Amino acid sequence: MKSQQAALARRSLDNRVGSDSGVLIETLARPAGGWIRGIRSALGMSAEQLGNRLGTTRQAVSALERSEIDGGLRLSSLQRAAEALDCHLVYALVPNTSFEESVQRQALRVATGQIASVDQTMLLEGQRVGDAEVTAQRNERLAALVGSRHLWDQMP
Repeated sequence: MKSQQAALARRSLDNRVGSDSGVLIETLARPAGGWIRGIRSALGMSAEQLGNRLGTTRQAVSALERSEIDGGLRLSSLQRAAEALDCHLVYALVPNTSFEESVQRQALRVATGQIASVDQTMLLEGQRVGDAEVTAQRNERLAALVGSRHLWDQMP
């Protein structure tokens, strides 16, 4: 049941993100100077004026903009800045591939490792099975792993 829910969630998220995450990343990539400074400048707003809207100083706005570039900005601070700039904050994690592809790739990695280990042992004992049987075993493991809660126990 949980594996079916996870598969449904993957499909739903894959549909929301779309098949070409590269376009999404390029469209939403942070400007070189950061979103806060970029939007503030585009609005013709000084750091002092933004500071007034935030109830802080020009120096604090400069520190806020630097922390965005350095990656140390808290989401709550970014939310406050967005509101002061009359913007919505949209927070997203964009996958490198589809979520379904990530699950399948991890399952293949784990299954291949497990089957290779067993295959090596069988070879050493002179009991190795044929390639077709190894492929069938790997496919069985793939199917079991996709729905398993232990799929992500192993590191890539």
